[in-house]
Amino acid sequence: MILVLLSPRNAGLPFAEWLREQSGRLLAVTVEGVALGPGFLDVERVADYTDDAAVLAAARRMADRHGVTRVLALAEVDVERAAALRAEFGLPGQLPASARAYRDKVLMKELAATGGVPVPPFAAVASAADVAAFMAANPGPIVVKPRGGSGSTGVAVLHDPAQIAEVADRVTDGDHEVEGYVTGRMCHVDALHVGGEPVVCVPSVYTDGGCLSHWTDSGNGSWTLPTVDPLYERLVTETWRLVGALPAAPALFVHAEFFVTDAGEIVLCEIAGRVGGTPIPAMLEAVLGLDPRHLWARIECGLPVELDAVRAHAAAAPLVANFGLPPRDGRIVRLPARAPAGARNFTVLARLGEDWGGARYAGRKSGDFIATWLVTADDAEELLALVDKTGAEAEAGFGWEPSPAPEARSEGAAR
Repeated sequence: MILVLLSPRNAGLPFAEWLREQSGRLLAVTVEGVALGPGFLDVERVADYTDDAAVLAAARRMADRHGVTRVLALAEVDVERAAALRAEFGLPGQLPASARAYRDKVLMKELAATGGVPVPPFAAVASAADVAAFMAANPGPIVVKPRGGSGSTGVAVLHDPAQIAEVADRVTDGDHEVEGYVTGRMCHVDALHVGGEPVVCVPSVYTDGGCLSHWTDSGNGSWTLPTVDPLYERLVTETWRLVGALPAAPALFVHAEFFVTDAGEIVLCEIAGRVGGTPIPAMLEAVLGLDPRHLWARIECGLPVELDAVRAHAAAAPLVANFGLPPRDGRIVRLPARAPAGARNFTVLARLGEDWGGARYAGRKSGDFIATWLVTADDAEELLALVDKTGAEAEAGFGWEPSPAPEARSEGAAR
């Protein structure tokens, strides 16, 4: 039986359809309050899905009741958990040494540099003094981030040593890194590697601001590079070099991010051993012919996949861009009445009256969107013009008002 580590964000995915041979025999570990779709035989729920010990204990209880043959994880938070369980249960798939390298941003850069992949200056930090020492040795802006974070959560860009106080409390556990700030275009590459062989590699360029655009309430997305662009083959080469530098696994679906400097150098930002977050899966589905999470779930679970069909579809696909609007600091009072002209897969992810203010706004991730969509075109100029046009139309369709004051929220709840 297949054990699915089911992050709340992935609870609505059609696992019974994707893993049809195992429908009715799937097992899940998820959080309390999550309703499972069809296809699951048994479920263990935990109170807090961020609690590694609780999730692993629930998985062991499940394994005691059933014969687990595979462990499937789609979320970043589950990559190392799934690897630990495979090692413990003697199951195939990515194991801890590989999973850790794709999660720990210090370790991955050490391995990447040894493998010949350019990386920015970086260091592990465990105190404000460590950050100060790094800034003294590396003039210019720096970036402080969690070693195992995702979605740009907890990332801080510091321009002056006086700003170190803003991150002093969070770096004391030794689970953060600091690196030099790299200017230039930001790209991502989504790639599938099976049985030691590359299957498909899709280089893309983020729109202006990239995954930090939500800091300024700006929409963001990415678009697939034409194969004739000189950067295309360079990004493909660097991605496979990076995969070769990190510990191997029987199969990998990776989401790598690179900076391309003004001088044309490709520098690693980071790489994750999973499918990219929303709205990248929809864009990749247009390229690959099926949802990449569907593709990866079948491969990870040892079920048959027509890899040649995936290759052929990717070779013939048009240029595709994804785009999403981030939430504002307030409450939604109007939703778009229709999809922007030219938009495909337009999905409103917010509700009328939904409140994104206060702590929720402060803790927003780069993958938190109120609407997402795709556009396609035959050339890059047409594609990017369509991104701008649909973005303006979608933004105009939403209405916002300030969130109620905290005391007003409390009074409303009391009534």
